[in-house]
Amino acid sequence: MRPLLGALRCSPLSPASLGILLPYLAFALTALATGLHHRRLKARLGEEPGMWLYFAMFFLLLVALPVAFICIAEQEPGRVLAAIGLSGGKWRTGLPLLALALPVAALISVFASKSPALKAHYPYSQVACSSDRKFFTYELGYLLLYYTAWEFLYRGLLFLPLVGSVGLLAAASLSTALSVLHHIGQPDSETTGALLGGYLLCAVAFLTNSVLYSIAIHATLGVSNDLFIYLRYHRGKHSAV
Repeated sequence: MRPLLGALRCSPLSPASLGILLPYLAFALTALATGLHHRRLKARLGEEPGMWLYFAMFFLLLVALPVAFICIAEQEPGRVLAAIGLSGGKWRTGLPLLALALPVAALISVFASKSPALKAHYPYSQVACSSDRKFFTYELGYLLLYYTAWEFLYRGLLFLPLVGSVGLLAAASLSTALSVLHHIGQPDSETTGALLGGYLLCAVAFLTNSVLYSIAIHATLGVSNDLFIYLRYHRGKHSAV
């Protein structure tokens, strides 16, 4: 109990904001895992509109509304947002990390995209594979709406504010455990990889004091995986429009 109370006292967010944001995030994640899950939305609305609504709701519930609330409720919203990773951070550390990590992420995707389980699962929207234009548009939304929200939640709100009070390992373990649980239903190899990946992305966020670099790394892994699957299995079946 004492570490938890210490985390609440040391958080850049005020206790009143935490008292609202944490229950809200529990509600938002439950909604995204049930009625707003992409499989249900695609079944009700069709694959393409359902997937776009899922991306939009993911960003709205996990980034736009929390940020709007912080801007309204906090006396120094700029300081708070920077403390939870919405800034350029330590770019002199971040840029060399990206130069090292992005090629590695793309190389991992070269091999991962050969997996039959990942091929069957990705991209989330098979309609996106019907043309180059649709694929590009889909992946842009995937990057800007989905990965931005994912990293803001798991490496921002649920990690950086806790480090000063509970320590780096404990904060990273909590964030990683929650993000691994979020992978339930994905291919087993991806869920297992989320364990190591979660700790590594937390380390990136900690070293740079920003979520921007973890967004870039995570998105490179996911988007390049889709790209290699698309080029290997889908592009030749369709004419670009």
